[in-house]
Parts: sequence; C-alpha cells; structure tokens
Amino acid sequence: MGPATRALVAALGCGIFLAPIVARADSCTKLDGSGQRYPICFDPGNEVSLTASSDGFGGSIAVRHIVRFEDDPDLAWKLEHVALDVRGGKLDGIEGTLYRGRYLRHTRDGHIVLPTNPPKKVFLPFDIGAYVEAGSVRVEGDVGMGIPVRIGMVKTAALIDLWRSRDFRRRLAIGPMARWDVGVTHTDAFAIARHVVAPFSTGIVNLHAESANGLMLADVTIEAGSAWSSDAGWTPEIHAEGMLQRTLLAINDRPIALFVGARYWSETQEATVRVGARIALFR
Repeated sequence: MGPATRALVAALGCGIFLAPIVARADSCTKLDGSGQRYPICFDPGNEVSLTASSDGFGGSIAVRHIVRFEDDPDLAWKLEHVALDVRGGKLDGIEGTLYRGRYLRHTRDGHIVLPTNPPKKVFLPFDIGAYVEAGSVRVEGDVGMGIPVRIGMVKTAALIDLWRSRDFRRRLAIGPMARWDVGVTHTDAFAIARHVVAPFSTGIVNLHAESANGLMLADVTIEAGSAWSSDAGWTPEIHAEGMLQRTLLAINDRPIALFVGARYWSETQEATVRVGARIALFR
C-alpha cells in the first residue's frame, strides 16, 4: 500500500468517525443552544463497537430487534445477535466468538399454545427461549499444557426468563445447557488433542439490567455443572463472568463508555479483572 493509498484510507476513516450520527427518536433527544438535536439515550444492543482495556483491544457487532405479529399483538420475539466478538491483545489472551444469539418469546399473559385439536392455551409464569453460540476460539494461558487453543464448536441452552419484560432492559434467564469444545495443539499441524462434551449436564444463569436511557448496564452470567473430557472423564466446572458499564459522554453522537469486568474459570483456576473503554462507531 503506497503513501497515497494510506492517506486516502486514513481520510475515509476520519470522515466516517467524525461524521455525526443522525438522532431520529425525538423522545431520546434534546435541543442544544443552536437548535440542533442531540441524543440523550442510546441502545447498547445495536452498535459496531471497539474496545480498549487492560487485557488488550477488541470489537464486536451487536444487533437486537423485536419481531411482532399482526394476528397476535400480545406476542413478541426478542432477538439478540452478536457477531465477530473479539478481545485480547496478547498471544496467551486472545479470544473471539463468530456468533452468539439469544431468542426470547414474550406474551403479556405468559401463554403458549399447544397444537391440539382444538388448540389449547397454557399459561406460564415465565417467558421461554433459547441461547446459541458457535465458532468461539480461546487461546489458553498455559501454552505448556500442550493444548493452548480451545475451539467451541457449539453451545446451546433452553431458557426460561423469570423477569418477564417486553423490551431488552431486564432479564433473568436460566436453563440447561449443552456444549462441545475441542482442544487443539500448536504442534502436529494443529491436531485435535482433546474433546469436552456437556450433554445438557451444565446450567446457565444470566442476569441483565439496563437503565431506561441505556447509559448504565450490568450483566452477570454463571455456567456450572459437569462436563466429560476425553482426557479426564467427568469433572465439575464453573465459569462466571460479570460486567458493569456506564456511558459517560458522546462525540458526534457516538457514545463512549467505561466498563469493568471480572471472570473466573474453574478448569484453569483463573480469575481475572479487566477495565476499559468502549466506543460505538456505528449505531
């Protein structure tokens, strides 16, 4: 890439970053002294973001939306998608996920319809849904173990949401979870050296809360149970992760947030804390 090309790319990048995002929702905007509108609330679930933290750099693409039905206005599907979620900057701390999704079905009265003849309504005190994750990669911290790379082939869970909400601001979802991971060595042409399988023998609990304006959010996830590995058989395990985030300011309508997170892996006896900043490039 020549000097002229690099200059053009830099100029385009600066133009994208400096061009303001147009705020459309009047209920989430105010007028400044010159009569221009500026946003006072943000949606942290719809953004292309970059992060810089104590464990390196990262980024992700997040999209969430609600699907409603004309024939049943009380029914809504809340769909959340995260793609290309990458973080870390060291060889022993890089990890990423190709896709992660959460789908929750909400009705005002909590009913589901059984396909009997005639159809029958069953009323539940919770919402139902599912969680899926595919294509995750984590470089283990201890390369000397001989299995420095873990690839999460698939992870899925059936969920019930006890904190029933029609929007995305709160959630208390629990359910049984299944997953399949493989360990890959850095020698022998990246040979598969280990399999880890949890056939719905683990469970997941996810607590999520957001402020009405999206400036503050908290999220805690705990996965615990037993998994079978090809080298150790059945063993108990726990993975816990939490994050607290606060949006402090916005530059050209692009919010900048500070966050602090903590994580624990029982398999490696690893507990880490990270602090950093996140900026939304697109919304």
